[in-house]
Amino acid sequence: MSNSRKIKNLVSLDVRPTLDSGEDPFKIIMEAIKVLKEEETLQIINTFEPIPLIRKLESKGYESWTERPSEGVVHTFFKLNPTKWVDNEVEEVVKKSKTNFEEQLTFFGDNIRVIDVRNLEMPEPMVTILKEIETLKKDQALYVDHKKIPQFLLPELEQRDFDILYKEIDCNHTVLLIYKSDKH
Repeated sequence: MSNSRKIKNLVSLDVRPTLDSGEDPFKIIMEAIKVLKEEETLQIINTFEPIPLIRKLESKGYESWTERPSEGVVHTFFKLNPTKWVDNEVEEVVKKSKTNFEEQLTFFGDNIRVIDVRNLEMPEPMVTILKEIETLKKDQALYVDHKKIPQFLLPELEQRDFDILYKEIDCNHTVLLIYKSDKH
């Protein structure tokens, strides 16, 4: 993570106003990545280091580095490295048809912990969920009331061997069921 990199063709995206409005900047960032040319570097200006975003984009062949020019300001840079290209879509992590949400909910019965993260500011929903799953037992599930499917959380759950199912209640309410994977 060197601060001495020479950057040509910088594309800057300040996501702080988006976060301040309570919105998730994920779609805006992914749109910027989609149109980013190979010789360009994307600079995301944020208030925290977006580790899940870094992991997602690194899995898609991007190099990244972070700089902190001042207190509470984080610049994260992304540059495509074609030699590192690996297509690992996050959406594959969310199981849609393999296991039915209601069936799995019934399976866990009373072994469910419930949390509601809809009123938390970013990145608190993800931080809260990750903290909760640390103490989740193999036969327990975490039921989460959330505003949406948390894109940045998905690779974190996969890396920690958790499965996630979801059910959309309405455009501002999605329920998640997170539990230890049977893959072992």
